[in-house]
Amino acid sequence: MTKFIVILFAVLMPLALGCGNQNRKPRYDIGEPLEIQPFKRYGIYNNRDFIRTWKHEAFSPVTEPLRRRLSESQKDILERQGQPDYVRRSFKATTGETVDEWAWWDREVIGQFVQRELVFEGLLTDMDKTLIRYGYPRRSWRQAYEAGGVQRDIWDYQGFLIDTRGAIMTFSEGKLISKQDY
Repeated sequence: MTKFIVILFAVLMPLALGCGNQNRKPRYDIGEPLEIQPFKRYGIYNNRDFIRTWKHEAFSPVTEPLRRRLSESQKDILERQGQPDYVRRSFKATTGETVDEWAWWDREVIGQFVQRELVFEGLLTDMDKTLIRYGYPRRSWRQAYEAGGVQRDIWDYQGFLIDTRGAIMTFSEGKLISKQDY
């Protein structure tokens, strides 16, 4: 019986600790003429919940040149765009990938990396600008509509205390569609 428990423990422990490679090859959308279409990744957990996200800030300003080990695609985007203004901590995307983001505020460009490979380079959206300015919201909701596959994100930026001022922002496909202060 003891031998069975030891074998069971040895088999299940690596699974429980997540020793497997959870971050697989980057995913792409493939269109009809078999062209790879890069797409923007959105985070699963966009609010500050003290379980997954302790810090309020989503992006950190870049104050000195990036000195860590860079891949060829990261070096390429650094040559084209220059040093990023902000870097976002790694986050879990809705696709199951772990994503790193670099943002250039003046150029309004964002670059996303999965396993240090560039998977998306595009415009800085209102949602990204809000994350840079205000950090993670206190609460967030995501609604998906079947007609057209439109997603709507609702973020509530309420202060620390209940009676403090706040704002509810609604985004659709990364664009700010409404803001209500309370």
